[in-house]
Amino acid sequence: MTAILGLNCFKHDAAAALLIDGELVAAADEERFRRIKHYPGYPEKAIDYVLKEASIGPDQIDRIAFYMLPSLVMRENICYSRHYFLKEGGIHFLLSQLNGARRMQNISRTARSHLGAGLKAPVSFVEHHMAHADAAVFFSGFDSTAVLTIDGVGERETSILASYGNNKFTKYTSSRFPGSPGIYYSAVTRHLGFIPDNDEYKVMGLSSYGEPEFLDIFRKIINSSQGRIRVNTRMLDIHRGVHDSFFSQSVQKVIGPPRQPGSDITDLHKNIACSAQRALEETVLSIARYLKDISGMDRLVISGGVGLNCVVNGLIEKEAGFLEVYPFPAPHDAGTSIGAALQVHRKFYPEIPLVKPENMFLGPSFTEEEILDDMKMARLSWVRPDNLADKVAEMIEQGMIVALFNGRMEFGPRALGNRSILADPRRDDMKDIVNSVVKHREPFRPFCPSCLEEYSGEYFEGCGKAPYMIKTYPVFPEKVREIPSVTHVDGTARVQTVCRKTNPFYFDVIDSFYKRTGVPVVLNTSFNIRGEPIVATPVDAVRCFYGTGIDALVMPPFLLLKKPAGE
Repeated sequence: MTAILGLNCFKHDAAAALLIDGELVAAADEERFRRIKHYPGYPEKAIDYVLKEASIGPDQIDRIAFYMLPSLVMRENICYSRHYFLKEGGIHFLLSQLNGARRMQNISRTARSHLGAGLKAPVSFVEHHMAHADAAVFFSGFDSTAVLTIDGVGERETSILASYGNNKFTKYTSSRFPGSPGIYYSAVTRHLGFIPDNDEYKVMGLSSYGEPEFLDIFRKIINSSQGRIRVNTRMLDIHRGVHDSFFSQSVQKVIGPPRQPGSDITDLHKNIACSAQRALEETVLSIARYLKDISGMDRLVISGGVGLNCVVNGLIEKEAGFLEVYPFPAPHDAGTSIGAALQVHRKFYPEIPLVKPENMFLGPSFTEEEILDDMKMARLSWVRPDNLADKVAEMIEQGMIVALFNGRMEFGPRALGNRSILADPRRDDMKDIVNSVVKHREPFRPFCPSCLEEYSGEYFEGCGKAPYMIKTYPVFPEKVREIPSVTHVDGTARVQTVCRKTNPFYFDVIDSFYKRTGVPVVLNTSFNIRGEPIVATPVDAVRCFYGTGIDALVMPPFLLLKKPAGE
């Protein structure tokens, strides 16, 4: 047996993954256990989980794979340090980078402190963007493909353009800091009064409400040439730190000062979001087309934090010239825990074939007895319907909001039916209801449709199989009135297609809803509230259920109601 523990930590989105004999046994985000979004520290609880899932001890780990080259981080920052000295706060940013790299270098000591003297596995440090790339290739199942990774920054690179074939990667070109699309978008997030490295999806959602009034100026801030991304640091100062980047006074004279958090969102802010999003789309589409030309590949995989921008992904699929586009469902840094393990596997155990995962359900699950014990401890009441899936569909049809806690937890940022909140997509008011009484979030935020795979092409233009909510598709105009609560203001939707093989219970819920209503779609959003990670345990689920306007909680085979249905 060969066991490789993949780790990502000391930056953001800490996670652990375990690869045994070429098979991904388990992976989890540390934030789910800590209940702290984007938790950056050592992923102690995620490590404990993946080892428990595999029933192995620390002494059975052969190698530890780490998602970054800390020596390169230190060298690159020292070489680039003259740029920081000229900026207020720049030295503090440099020192924080170097301190983070030192913590990374000491990961072996940290792991031994956690797991004990029985841990003998050596640590292999892996290039950050190659970890992103390998995870995407692994999950895609493609034998050969073009590879695009794009994020804030790794060691120094912010994107790579590469290809994969014959079990090896070929890198064509890359972008380097300060040419960072991720930090650019985080600066926009900060300017609009949101939290950088956390709320970028709010900017993406808000962009659909605006007009590209300031597109010309954002085109000057970010653009690309020959596959390389450039950011104008005279217009966007990013040398004070990722979270302290700000637009120059000349830019602010045009787009206005930063919005104060919590203040009203005006048309000006919507237009800024729209313009910034369009400039990002043009830049990324340009390098994707360049990659198509130099690689000659018909397939493309996408990873890195910018790969969470589902609008960009949908645009690449439609316009970059590739026949098939696969955005990795966990493209953020948590996914590099998997990619690092894969890189180490390829280097040390190439004779052992890799096994493509069937889905993203890689987290913990709970037995009926464990769920029952938690409910008894909380003195809850429950029922056990004979046909639970049909009962869920009935409740949704009646306008109830239903939380679903079932099976193994999803890895990555999307709830795919195992840690989800469900509602009726046919109601015009359901989006506002769920946003206000359940999620406690901004009213402009859209929700996703989960659609039976066989009917996706009837509702969403160009959509066939899209199981991970990572691309947007236009909703056919004649279908918008059928599913208004999952259609965004621009007429698109971030789609999840569902098949019985991948998630039989969730499929049965949607299928029953379809038989009742004639609509093979339900509204799906993650089982959490604003500011909290997705629920991980039955206790998390019950706490969220009773702290929100959710009407029913389903933890198969149990159903919990706050009040009897129909009252």
